[in-house]
Amino acid sequence: MSALVLLSVLGVLLLYAGLFGKRTLLAPLGIIGLLATMVVIRSGWMMNVPLVGAMVRFDHFGSVFGQALTLITVLLFIFGIDYYSRVRENVAEQYALIIFSLVGAVLLISYSNLLVLFLGIEILSIPLYILAGGKRDSFRSGEAAFKYFLQGSFASGFFLMGIALLYGSTASLDLATVQASAASASGSAHMLYLLGLFFTIAGLAFKVAAVPFHFWSPDVYEGSPTLVTAYMSTVVKTAAFAAFHRLIAGMELPGAIQTMLVVMTLLTLFLGNIVALRQTQFKRLLAYSGIAHSGFLLLTFLGSDPGAPGVLFYYSITYSLATMGLFVVLTLAKRSANGDENIRIFRGLYRSSPWLAIVTMLLLLSLAGIPLTAGFVAKYQVFLLGIEGGYILTTAFAVAMALVGVYYYVLVIREAFTPREQAPELVVSRLNWLVISFCGLAVVVLGLVPELLRF
Repeated sequence: MSALVLLSVLGVLLLYAGLFGKRTLLAPLGIIGLLATMVVIRSGWMMNVPLVGAMVRFDHFGSVFGQALTLITVLLFIFGIDYYSRVRENVAEQYALIIFSLVGAVLLISYSNLLVLFLGIEILSIPLYILAGGKRDSFRSGEAAFKYFLQGSFASGFFLMGIALLYGSTASLDLATVQASAASASGSAHMLYLLGLFFTIAGLAFKVAAVPFHFWSPDVYEGSPTLVTAYMSTVVKTAAFAAFHRLIAGMELPGAIQTMLVVMTLLTLFLGNIVALRQTQFKRLLAYSGIAHSGFLLLTFLGSDPGAPGVLFYYSITYSLATMGLFVVLTLAKRSANGDENIRIFRGLYRSSPWLAIVTMLLLLSLAGIPLTAGFVAKYQVFLLGIEGGYILTTAFAVAMALVGVYYYVLVIREAFTPREQAPELVVSRLNWLVISFCGLAVVVLGLVPELLRF
């Protein structure tokens, strides 16, 4: 609860700082506030204490994910210092909206009532509808905001329908009661429960861009400002998967819902990887790559292995670190290419900046799941979960799709190391250097010593 209050106050302070023209204080104030929030979460203050009528509870799961989400947002704010130095207006409002969205993310990892889950999703999403349209002079940005808002509204409708049906079948919105009813509901109540769970999962599947609820992702990723896209693909995806896990963890899922999750996993893995093969725009490539990674993360929901939360945490955080670093690299490459986002803008990167090319290669190799990187450990853990859960064929298909995915990452690496007569002139600020280096070092160190990222 204290984390929620701190973040809410921080968002208001950022708005006031912008109102009084203290633009240079925005990022430092945000970073200090986020670090303070991370310290409060890590301290364990009010841990496992029922809050707001027992509708919110910060347990170990919420604490670990809360610290990770806050750290990723700190990296985003450091990236934002250079990014927003070229933006003239509404900077304070954009920083504040990110913080308010983070409040929703914290609710998603700590809810114990379905009503709070819905509120968390809306608090997370509404600022993003505005942020996606942050480039006021860009038609694509406006289109991205409109598509995200429209499809997000439909997803909210699905989600509310699911909650209503679950309440109708269990007479409760308490998470523990709803989970316990999975095995006890019978007759017409069982049918209502199945439909309610189906619609609720559909609403969450939209947030993680799982097939067939993925249609918004490529256009929104491409049209949104790069910093906002980085936030969506890291903090938002991680919080949504944590909320997804919190909903079904410990629940004896009905056979129909298990089948639904398996089919969703297979479709997400297939479409994400196959369509990514044909992408030439880097943001769209990362969007379809993100869809594919959602498929791998969905594997953690199959079965009932007690180690699943730890695997979900490791995979989502290492994926977020690699993706964050790549979006910073993309921003630098775009500046030297007059805003172009084709993967060709990386050509000659090694000649221009060997260090940047090597770190970019490490980040891409981690996403591809190549040994000695964190991505390899993450995929190995996911595959092990699938095999131990008895989903042998599904896991085999996931392995095959992982091999397919290596191809489009290698294409970008090839561009970075392909000679070019006139190499791009890159100006890398110290802060961007810090973020990129941290992400690159993290995926290597966590790949060699995965125990450092304990759940």
